[in-house]
Amino acid sequence: MTLPCITRTESLELTAEDLAEIQGLRLRAADFFVEVGDEPPTIESLESDLADLPDGSTRADEVIYRGYADGVLVGYAEVLRGWPAEDSWVIGILLVDSALRGSGFGHEIAEAVAHDAKAAGVRSLLVGVISSRTRSLAFWKREGFTTEALRRPLTIGTTEHEVVRLERGL
Repeated sequence: MTLPCITRTESLELTAEDLAEIQGLRLRAADFFVEVGDEPPTIESLESDLADLPDGSTRADEVIYRGYADGVLVGYAEVLRGWPAEDSWVIGILLVDSALRGSGFGHEIAEAVAHDAKAAGVRSLLVGVISSRTRSLAFWKREGFTTEALRRPLTIGTTEHEVVRLERGL
């Protein structure tokens, strides 16, 4: 497969077909959700994730990056612009098809986000990672997210996790 072609869609502009395509990817990467005690992803959980925003943010602040290789969606990222401060963006999730992890697709999507953020005058990108996800932590550190900004608890299902928020200056 070739490196992905990256598209950007405002969250509010996602169509039912877009959501179905993203849900198909989430099903191909369901291990990402299940490994921390979450339920397998559904279209309802996708819609809930998109609507679950911090106080003061709206869907208009959200953009979806999608990576396609050979016409197939291979990865996506949900990005919240202007939170927790105007000069920062948060990558809420970056998910790659489980069969293609380690292929460079995640890096390409992360770099597209960083490029756009820098062009918009953003000073830092943030990402929250469950501390037990050692592969995810290693990925984000390779992407330049080195400054630990915060640790907080998170309950998924009945399991308590620790989330580490990492930062990358731009």
